[in-house]
Amino acid sequence: MTTMPHQPNNKVVLQNTTMATWAGAIARALRTYAVDDRRLFADAGIDHALVNNPAQRIPVADMTRLWNLAVSASGDPAFGLAVARQVNLTTFHALGVAAMASASVREAGDLICRFASMISDGIAMQFHQQGDEVGLVLGMHPDYPRFADASVEAVLASVYLIAKQLVPESGAKHITLQHPCPSDPENYQQFFQCPVSFNAAQDGIYGALDGLASATLPSSSPQLARANAALCEDYFSDRQNQISARVRSLITRDLEQGVSPALPAIASTLAMSERKLQRLLREEGIQFRDLLDDVRAVLARQLLANDALSIGRIAEQLGFDSLSSFTRACRRWHGVPPRALRQS
Repeated sequence: MTTMPHQPNNKVVLQNTTMATWAGAIARALRTYAVDDRRLFADAGIDHALVNNPAQRIPVADMTRLWNLAVSASGDPAFGLAVARQVNLTTFHALGVAAMASASVREAGDLICRFASMISDGIAMQFHQQGDEVGLVLGMHPDYPRFADASVEAVLASVYLIAKQLVPESGAKHITLQHPCPSDPENYQQFFQCPVSFNAAQDGIYGALDGLASATLPSSSPQLARANAALCEDYFSDRQNQISARVRSLITRDLEQGVSPALPAIASTLAMSERKLQRLLREEGIQFRDLLDDVRAVLARQLLANDALSIGRIAEQLGFDSLSSFTRACRRWHGVPPRALRQS
């Protein structure tokens, strides 16, 4: 099985955050289980007021915590499928409209691959076509931790439902998921109406080609597709200009140079007061400590790949006061201690 490499949008700002409206779909799904979504968001450390604004972003670490809490609170291991049912045309900003207005399934797939990191920075979609099979493979940008299992399922389930809207007579041929098989896999077979494989080499959704890759979609509207693709481009441009992107870049620079990032120093570099910088970050729905934590998580994976660096030296470079505190942080970020992450 092969995939066709696709160049992502060259304006992607790699920050390890997720579009806040994705959390909105989680909130709506929680209500169907009679779970207090506001309480759960508070437990996850996420501002519930953000969920209806696609311009807002939420750190992936917080989203992963929310996913895990939601699966537990709902009592449904297949909670990701319930979230997909709550996805609507505007959940992913202009990307959903652009895909539905595309001329063909292949064009819609290319758009989704190109702009997938709008949904979450770590996503790297690939369009798959081989023989009589076409599909999308959900990959990850290098150095990003894997999403929560329920999140992966929700992404593929959303693609499946969108495809059913685009071409009602279409159906999935098979689904592959990297994580272990749950106790009741029947829920997945019923949802996708096709075989679902767990412990697979990659996460993907596949269908029979049958002309789908070139067939004109009934919802096709070239003008609408172009307009919304342009809005997606604008979304990336706006993100590049966000203060959080500039702060993240400075944090990365400091850590790579072995300097402990400090809010006052970074505010001074940006020619503003510490209070103003904090206010601007709050307006983007993020705090300095979240940015520092995210950058450390990404750099930890990169540095651990270098066997010439001792784990103690890496902990010191990332600003941890002890190896044990770095180990605890690594477990929180990646689910394993530093030595296991290096071996993997």
